[in-house]
Amino acid sequence: MLITILMGLVVGLLGGFFMKVSFGGSTLIGFIVCVAVGIVGSLIGGAIGSALKVRNSIVQFILDVLGACALIAILKVLF
Repeated sequence: MLITILMGLVVGLLGGFFMKVSFGGSTLIGFIVCVAVGIVGSLIGGAIGSALKVRNSIVQFILDVLGACALIAILKVLF
């Protein structure tokens, strides 16, 4: 369980960082917000995996990445 949470935090942190890089400097969204959105999205993906009782680490990692990407995409559409 702890490994899953840590993996989600790392995936979210990297996703948020890459989101900030892709937005560039012309946005009102700060670095901390980008990283927080990535982490929250990743944790949502992890929670979905836990609810589905996923035991495979690779599948859980994919769900973390998809959750982070989905929330980041929503934020990109809104801003």
